[in-house]
Amino acid sequence: MLTDLLDPAAHADHWLWALVLLLAAVVVGALLPVLPTGAVVSAMAALGHHRSWLSLGEVVVVGAVAAYAADVVLYALLLRGAHTGPGRRLRRRAGDHGHLEELGERLARHDVGTLVTSRLLPGARVPVLAAAATTGYPAVRFAVADVVPALCWAVTYAALGLAGRGVSDRPWVGVAAAVAFGLAASGLTSLVRRLRAR
Repeated sequence: MLTDLLDPAAHADHWLWALVLLLAAVVVGALLPVLPTGAVVSAMAALGHHRSWLSLGEVVVVGAVAAYAADVVLYALLLRGAHTGPGRRLRRRAGDHGHLEELGERLARHDVGTLVTSRLLPGARVPVLAAAATTGYPAVRFAVADVVPALCWAVTYAALGLAGRGVSDRPWVGVAAAVAFGLAASGLTSLVRRLRAR
């Protein structure tokens, strides 16, 4: 199976299924934070680069589309489900009302920059999306502004995958290094964020 994934000439349908799994993993992991989605993109980027530059580009596009779709779905859930159980739980997780108002003001002034930052910092995405839903940030504006953050996120983790791929010519070693780099980047940014919050 691995040789099928790595050889662009052999069984392209295996690679297509791998991309479908990537799409599903990123969407599910972004909606239910049980899977390190950045590490998944990094691993697939390392595999994609073993195949070809085109395959690496496909990983970036699929990762960005999945991240964007998850953001739009979560924003819609927060917007529509303000008074339902899941909507209340998500907003509670996002922070107090004053914090949401402050994030809403940042969104109004620098929407793309705020969304990019929230996408790249672990744990920042849900509060910013909750602020967008709470403060009346327009849905159409969100749909347009969130394209850049989703793409930046996918490119960032694909670059970590390339770095992992550079560790070894052996595919599994490159994938393991890419996953380690992705997890380390998430952990480090999360630690820095916690220290700054204190």
